[in-house]
Amino acid sequence: MIQKIEYKDFNVFFRVEGNGETIVLVHGFCESMEIWDDFVKVLSQRYRVIMPDLPGHGMTGDPGQSGAAGELGNTMEMQAEAINEILKVCGVDRCTMVGHSMGGYTTLAFAELFSEKIKGFCLFHSTAMSDTEEKKLDRDRAIEAIEKDKNTFLDGLVPKMFAPSNVSKMKKEIDKVLSIAKGISETGLIAALYGMRNRIDRQHVLAEADYPVLFIIGKDDMLIPLDRMYSQIVKPGHSEVLILSGVGHMGFYEAPERTLFAIGKFMEQI
Repeated sequence: MIQKIEYKDFNVFFRVEGNGETIVLVHGFCESMEIWDDFVKVLSQRYRVIMPDLPGHGMTGDPGQSGAAGELGNTMEMQAEAINEILKVCGVDRCTMVGHSMGGYTTLAFAELFSEKIKGFCLFHSTAMSDTEEKKLDRDRAIEAIEKDKNTFLDGLVPKMFAPSNVSKMKKEIDKVLSIAKGISETGLIAALYGMRNRIDRQHVLAEADYPVLFIIGKDDMLIPLDRMYSQIVKPGHSEVLILSGVGHMGFYEAPERTLFAIGKFMEQI
């Protein structure tokens, strides 16, 4: 069921399915709650699944247009606070979170701000490290490209989110992501890029975690390289790791059975 809350001066939409322990699935940049459609069919049979549309994405309002985003863009803290408001409305005291890419950055911010509400979380093709200087320049170039021609930028970006070996055989999935991404306004994309560019390093959240943390990593991920993850996966006291061969940044499409199984097993032990 699709619901909405008012947060700051815009509406935040979210979907709730199933009953039981709560798992929150948080999408990434250029995405929406739709990316979880296949996962929710399975997970909602055992759990209550909450899937928000992050600010400026999907059906949720665009704080970049209203001015609510501010100079730092859609910060990870703002996005975490929006999710917290959703949990309040849903009467959720504690939950497990799964964050894909930017959704992982948001999950880490949530875990820092509202640690008492976290039972465990999964970084799904995501990192606790802040952007390198080179990555920040990439964000700046992306902003310039979006301002010049949003659709051309997205046509170039989305295929790179998949492993090279999967691009030709996953046209349907690539087209779906492109359709979602092209429905996002320029200001929504840019505000998210500023938010990611300016986010802080949260490796301390991993080190201080007194709950399980699951890492799902693609060997062929060009956006979150495997070699940047080795130092992170040893930080939590209880760490689960799934490294996927032949998978890029989109494991829920590239390896749906393996990633869904890992999340299901993770939920069982929490």
